Amino acid sequence: MDNVRLRYLLAKRVTDTISPEELDELFALLEKTDLETQEEVLTDILKGKELEHRLPLENKELLYESIRQAVLKDQANTRPNRSVTFKKYISIAAALVVGLSTLLWLWKKSEFDGRHTTENVDLEVANVTDDIYIAPDSVPFLRLPNGEIQVLEDDQPNALAETGVKILQGKDGEIIYEVQHAPLGLFEEENIVFTTPKGQSSKILLIDGTEVWLNSGSSLTYPRVFSSKERRVKLVGEGYFDVAHNTEKPFYVETTNGPLIRVLGTAFNVYAYQEDRTTTTTLVKGTVQLEGKHHKVVLKPSEQVTANENDAVLHKKSVQVDDFTTWKDGYFNFNEQSIPQILAKVQRWYNIEEISYDYMSDEKFTGTFKRTKSLKSLLLKLEKISNVKFQIKERRVVVTK
Repeated sequence: MDNVRLRYLLAKRVTDTISPEELDELFALLEKTDLETQEEVLTDILKGKELEHRLPLENKELLYESIRQAVLKDQANTRPNRSVTFKKYISIAAALVVGLSTLLWLWKKSEFDGRHTTENVDLEVANVTDDIYIAPDSVPFLRLPNGEIQVLEDDQPNALAETGVKILQGKDGEIIYEVQHAPLGLFEEENIVFTTPKGQSSKILLIDGTEVWLNSGSSLTYPRVFSSKERRVKLVGEGYFDVAHNTEKPFYVETTNGPLIRVLGTAFNVYAYQEDRTTTTTLVKGTVQLEGKHHKVVLKPSEQVTANENDAVLHKKSVQVDDFTTWKDGYFNFNEQSIPQILAKVQRWYNIEEISYDYMSDEKFTGTFKRTKSLKSLLLKLEKISNVKFQIKERRVVVTK
């Protein structure tokens, strides 16, 4: 949550729209935020700028370190108070928006030795094909009952009004897509499909107050008007549901291959990508009932059920729910998974055309990794805990030893 707030405040500082109270809050957050997180947040703010896709992650980290070293040196010489030091740091960070030329100037002025020069930066820029980035500007879209596709952009208020969706910004800067109450005369069978593109996640607020987070490449089908007896939606992909309690109108989640999920008011995660042919439901709080063709199962908190295609087999077990819900907070979580399983999950976020194996490891891995804009950055972390290496060639990933 702090990182979302940091992104929001830093963006306001960069655009010079921050209030004095927010500025003090920003300094306090920076004081307890590590360098890597600061770099990731600022990179996210600068998406769409020329810098974002030209400067490699390693050099950006070195640039940040040089800025910090310059601040520390200045602090040692002048001994300013803490607020002044952080104000200078943020001022330097704000200067990054002017483009690559300014960054190269900062690089040249840093205290680093001759190995880190503008020539090195240019060389790395030339190797941009050795990395794959999350698309920065993708936005969700709707398929309307008449088949029309509408992109959800906040610069088209008239079009948004017609779709029945309003774009809000939460107190921490989070974007929320709020479904509006439909005009009288619409029918329950008029369904809308909300789709989150590859490389993004979305938060939806349904008309009953239910909150839904959609993972990359996922979609949610919901009616313009809920019926008088139930609330029913369909999920393809992965979604986290925090359902508004209503004993008179149970909430149902349909998936392509899995059992029907019935709840009254609860929080749970559903993993139901079509290509996996299984549906995994993880309960966070409350109670849910899974109603399949051959089985009915009731879940309690911290329990999980995986159903094979067509509900032929159900596997129920106790789990650590955080392992299956941290994706909505910007993390990849791997729990006893193979390299092919890990890369299949990663591929849903990055524009990877092909994965090939010159070496196949039989190891299983467990760990949580912050989702980064750069695929290379993530793969380097995976290399540290495994016996495999990864090569990126254009949009192809090769696994080697």
